[in-house]
Amino acid sequence: MTRDSIIRFDRVTKAYGPNERVLNEVSFDMERGKFYTLLGPSGCGKTTILRIIAGFIEPTSGDVFFNGERINHVPANKRQVNTVFQDYALFPHLNVYENIAFGLRIKKMRKAEIDAKVKEALKFVNLPGYESRELSEMSGGQKQRVAIARAIVNEPQVILLDEPLSALDLKLRTEMQYELRELQQRLGITFIFVTHDQEEALAMSDEIIVLNEGIIQQSGTPTDIYDEPINRFVADFIGESNIIDGVMFQDFEVEFAGRRFECVDKGLRPNEPVEVIIRPEDLAVTAAESGKIQAKVDSQLFRGVHYEICCYDADGNEWLVHSTKKAVVGDTVGLDFEPEAIHVMRLNETQEEFNRRLESYSAGGGQNAGK
Repeated sequence: MTRDSIIRFDRVTKAYGPNERVLNEVSFDMERGKFYTLLGPSGCGKTTILRIIAGFIEPTSGDVFFNGERINHVPANKRQVNTVFQDYALFPHLNVYENIAFGLRIKKMRKAEIDAKVKEALKFVNLPGYESRELSEMSGGQKQRVAIARAIVNEPQVILLDEPLSALDLKLRTEMQYELRELQQRLGITFIFVTHDQEEALAMSDEIIVLNEGIIQQSGTPTDIYDEPINRFVADFIGESNIIDGVMFQDFEVEFAGRRFECVDKGLRPNEPVEVIIRPEDLAVTAAESGKIQAKVDSQLFRGVHYEICCYDADGNEWLVHSTKKAVVGDTVGLDFEPEAIHVMRLNETQEEFNRRLESYSAGGGQNAGK
């Protein structure tokens, strides 16, 4: 457990029957004051983790710690956490003031203190002067802010957000991403955010925990997760990827698509089968004779900021390219890339093994140090 740890899961399992494990021995450590995102497809266990932290359900086995104290059986109303739900869970018959003040009234606070706290919370979410507004008169984004104000007014140490932006339109959702991140930084408390939206996770988080089928696949900063995916699931789930079978010929040299290429990876066995990732934005379209790989353009879509080009090389490998240059369907083009654009993944590598390999890069001070 780290010195600033606020939440720790130690081999937590949640099962609803002998054949229905939602979480499978999940362990992680969350530090105070950071923005964490639990990311993964539907049914991966991310909301279950949130519900265990909130105290709505108990783990089947394993331990949950809050500020170093085991809280497995501590009821929800005794925990210093508040939850913002996807559907806001506001009281439609109460105005903005009464929705935010609800929890404070239950605590039997004095009216003057409630007034001060509600007004302060509304300032934090950029809704000053909205105390008397009815919920029916508010937009979805404004209701979301009210739900957040109700969560922060009780001064919790942790705020849990269960896909709170999923009901908003794209423009408003993007605006709320910035507002939530700014709010978290101003408050300085721990936010734990659940989403299945990869771009949302990358944009908002200090750290991301990627889950699949109740198991943590990888955790780290957005840059770590995007640039150094540990396996095919993470690489495929976080952004778009070209994933090609290859062989690690030796340190700094990998073979794929019928050729050997210089790369920046080391520490694998000679001639070890691997998977190679190159992100679409790291491929440049060139004249056929100038590229490291030659490929025939199969289709092309204009995405506003770039062209999305799909092409196939002579070995039948499909390549997705994001380019500002337009291609011609049916033409053969060259694909060029830098050694740093190649990421080599060991098959079935655990995160512990992956972390040790990354540490060896830095310790060795080699070509891949600090990648």
